[in-house]
Amino acid sequence: MPAWEQRKLGELSSEFQSGDFISAEEILGSGPYPVYGGNGLRGYAKQYNHDGFYALIGRQGALCGNVNTAVGKAYFTEHAVAVKANFLHDTRFLAHLLGCMDLGRYSGQSAQPGLAVGVLKEVETTVPSKAEQQAIGSFFSRLDSLITLHQRKRLSIRQRSPVWS
Repeated sequence: MPAWEQRKLGELSSEFQSGDFISAEEILGSGPYPVYGGNGLRGYAKQYNHDGFYALIGRQGALCGNVNTAVGKAYFTEHAVAVKANFLHDTRFLAHLLGCMDLGRYSGQSAQPGLAVGVLKEVETTVPSKAEQQAIGSFFSRLDSLITLHQRKRLSIRQRSPVWS
């Protein structure tokens, strides 16, 4: 098994850039395409600007550095950094890795914290081979799904049972 290699985040990615501006009026309560900002789902829009599986890094505000994922056609705002792995790496693994990196520590110290894409692209980390990335990414995705399932079951039981109210 090959050793893990040190790489800059920008070297792992075919796409590593902020999304686009969308006005508040264009963000709907329902619609064909989800709109993701720096803290996850903001609403829906009639148009999309990305298609595929992406890791999203929150770029602005107190929660900058948080990581979400998006699948399919979606609109990413300027407050989210869209990250897609290049052909040598796996986006699912990259999303889990980014989520463990405490990226908020790289934010600029101003009235409203913010992350610069150029700074993030230079952050170094270590990564295994693509096959190992895929295995790790798949494992953590299954684990996340299992946790979500049990959280939903727990909530359902709490809502139905007078003992838990």
